[in-house]
Amino acid sequence: MSTIVIVLALLLTCAIAFYGYRAYRRRSIPASIKRLPLLQPLPRKLSPSEREAIEHYFQLNKHLQYSSPLASPPSPFSDSLALTPQSENIYAVTHAITRYGLATDAPHKWRYFLDSTEVHLPPLWEQYIAEDNHVELIKTAGIPLVISLNGHSLLDYMSAAPSTAGPPPVVPNSSMREQETEQVELLNIRKETPEEYALNRPTGIYEAALLSVALLLLFVSLLAPVLTVPWLIAVAGALIGWGGWRLFRRPSEGARRDVHCLRGTPKRWGLFGESDQNRISAISLGIIDLSYPPHWLPFIGHDMGKKTDVDIYVNRQVVRQGRYLSLHDEMRHFPVQRFGKNLVLLCGSALVLCLLLVYVPLSLPLTLSTAWLKGAQDIQAVDVNMLAGAQLRIGDTLRAQGSGMCYVNTAMAPDARDPFIPFDCSSIYWNNAEPLPLPESDTVDKAVALLNSVNAQLHPELNNDPKINPGLATAIQKSGMILLDDFADIVLKTQDLCHDDSACTRLKTALINLANAKDWPSLVKRARSGALKGVNVLLRPVSAETLQNLVATATSSFFTSETREATNALNSPSPGGFLIQSDEGKLLVDHPLPVSSLYDYTGLAQWNELQRLSAMLLHTPFRAQGVITSLSVDANGTRHISLHSEPDAITVWRYLGTSVLLFLVIIIAAANAVLLVRRLGKNRHRAQDIQRYYESCFNPNLPTVSLKSLS
Repeated sequence: MSTIVIVLALLLTCAIAFYGYRAYRRRSIPASIKRLPLLQPLPRKLSPSEREAIEHYFQLNKHLQYSSPLASPPSPFSDSLALTPQSENIYAVTHAITRYGLATDAPHKWRYFLDSTEVHLPPLWEQYIAEDNHVELIKTAGIPLVISLNGHSLLDYMSAAPSTAGPPPVVPNSSMREQETEQVELLNIRKETPEEYALNRPTGIYEAALLSVALLLLFVSLLAPVLTVPWLIAVAGALIGWGGWRLFRRPSEGARRDVHCLRGTPKRWGLFGESDQNRISAISLGIIDLSYPPHWLPFIGHDMGKKTDVDIYVNRQVVRQGRYLSLHDEMRHFPVQRFGKNLVLLCGSALVLCLLLVYVPLSLPLTLSTAWLKGAQDIQAVDVNMLAGAQLRIGDTLRAQGSGMCYVNTAMAPDARDPFIPFDCSSIYWNNAEPLPLPESDTVDKAVALLNSVNAQLHPELNNDPKINPGLATAIQKSGMILLDDFADIVLKTQDLCHDDSACTRLKTALINLANAKDWPSLVKRARSGALKGVNVLLRPVSAETLQNLVATATSSFFTSETREATNALNSPSPGGFLIQSDEGKLLVDHPLPVSSLYDYTGLAQWNELQRLSAMLLHTPFRAQGVITSLSVDANGTRHISLHSEPDAITVWRYLGTSVLLFLVIIIAAANAVLLVRRLGKNRHRAQDIQRYYESCFNPNLPTVSLKSLS
């Protein structure tokens, strides 16, 4: 898992670095050397003769001034058309050339455009403009310079003097609009408002994707090796800073485009404009073809043929017209509801939330983080009274040392592998009560007495029994037979242990057969009356082994049941006190672990092991140290304290980071879910609300529409 996390982190880091470098390169390229629109990607190089012709053209036209009514204030021609290192490339394009002009006192009031890109055309070449023009251009410090037009090159221009040339003749098939008699007044040039800028700004999906990647990197840092954590956090922080700044920044003065405020009479020509072939009818302001937002088309007829103020971008896109039509007012009262970034952030935060729930345990980090924020203390206790007087809170560090009783687990499973079963020394009862006594049982004593009696008779020691003649005992041993010299004792001790009629059925049947008795009650009666005194029973070795196995099997069930009952009796500590437990299952005692589990023993050995463990663990020294993760009180008044090992500095920061990241993704997911629903609802009605607003403005007979109610 750690290897996968490292590989994923490295891949994400490389991808972010690559795309960040590309974005930086794109932003760092000056405007003068950016690739021009419509140009071929593979330019040819400028020849020395062409460079000489261009420089000669500059010398001939030093006196010209370049100014654009739709761009910036006048600037010297030499500064605008100076050669740069990027002028070595010549770009070729075939496209229509459009000519624009406004009322101005500048000597050269005509401006030429390839689509929305303004170019400088030598004055004498205007007569060569056709509908489709083969143009070659180079980049300069200002606007691109046309060095070739429809086969005419600046190499041929060297012998001409543009200052003495007369006005060029009008070419019928030229793709230019002649200046009209109706003049257009330029009122001023302003920057677009923040609302107008917001209408065309990016949707924020790219920045939202960066923030989602940053959240994913923060999640990976919770599972990654320690050495990679600072790098992952640094990259995630940089992405959050950059993406957040791009998402919420206000537009700078340089980022906002120029808006030209004009005054003139819009007219509908009924013709297609040169650069916009998708309009039903062309509307012009003087010689400027206007481009309107589609939803304005039903209302622009109100200003046709009237003196009107019109605000436009350089690309002729209308921003405001007349008294009511205004993109600024639309954005202020009916903002564009861009929900793409909310959808991306919602999906990204939901993904990180699911990964946290699946791969990271959250209960402990949340518990400890909350406690640490409230303030934690260090508590030490060497007796119960000190611990009882302390104000315990979750998140405090507890160090307790004393003597207590290991917790007794009554749910003993036969397949359990805990060496301390039934004792669980990861939990300790600590109180001032007297320790519980060792387990005792009369039934176990009776079972031990029966086992000892049978074993003593089946495996006697020679010359040790005064009731048997030594010579007879030697003869019996040589014959291979086994003598039961006190058969009545076996019967009576069996009855004492198995007084229930349903117990020890097989053992009772075997003893009945050996005594040749009618039934068990009659055999017991004979044994109690002394009728079996002096009766000796001879057994073959196989029969003796069978009898021994029957006795062992019968007593084993009593040992098991008595062990369980004794365990239940041990699980009755005195009321009050404390139950200190490790939530990680760590032992709180220093005793060496037994090699075998309690259930690895059978019969009497199991009972003996229980007594040995009880003598060791009912009152044993312990040492508990850790952070309190849980506090509770049971019905007996015993306070339960759960401890977790004290985390190191790295673990503490992981816990805090997990909690912060969890709350962060929950807040981001919830906020973007709400915004997504709201913006989808508003966006569904935005077009209708704008139409109703404009209808109420242009039709006074209709009831006035409240902007507040529409928004």
